[in-house]
Amino acid sequence: MRKFFVESNQIQNNKIEIIDEDVNHIKNVLRLEIGEKIKIGNKLSGENYICEISNIFKDNVVCKILEETGKNVESNIEITAFQGLPKADKMELIIQKGTELGVTNFIPVSFKRSIVKLSRKR
Repeated sequence: MRKFFVESNQIQNNKIEIIDEDVNHIKNVLRLEIGEKIKIGNKLSGENYICEISNIFKDNVVCKILEETGKNVESNIEITAFQGLPKADKMELIIQKGTELGVTNFIPVSFKRSIVKLSRKR
C-alpha cells in the first residue's frame, strides 16, 4: 500500500486533502483511482491513517479516513549488517543508506580479501 505525507492543516473532520506534487504522482505515475486505499502520515504528529480515495481533482486528491493506525513508525524487525571495510569514506554513506532501509546494527568486518587493512593502531 502506498504512503503519502501531509501537513496537519490538510486533515479535516474525516477527510484528508492531498495537494502539491503528490497529486501528480497519484494521478499520472501510480494511476490510482477512486476507491483505492492508501496510507497517509501526518508529518507533524506522526499519526498514520488508512484512507480511501474519494475524489480526484486537478489540483488535489480527497481521501476518506477509514482507520487510524497510530504512531508506531518503526519496524519490529531487527536487521544486522556485517559490512566489509570499504575504501575511503564510504562507510558513512553505507550507514546512512542502510539506516534508511531499516538496518538497526552495523558490524564492520575485515575480510581476508579486503583492500582496507586495519593496523593495531587503528
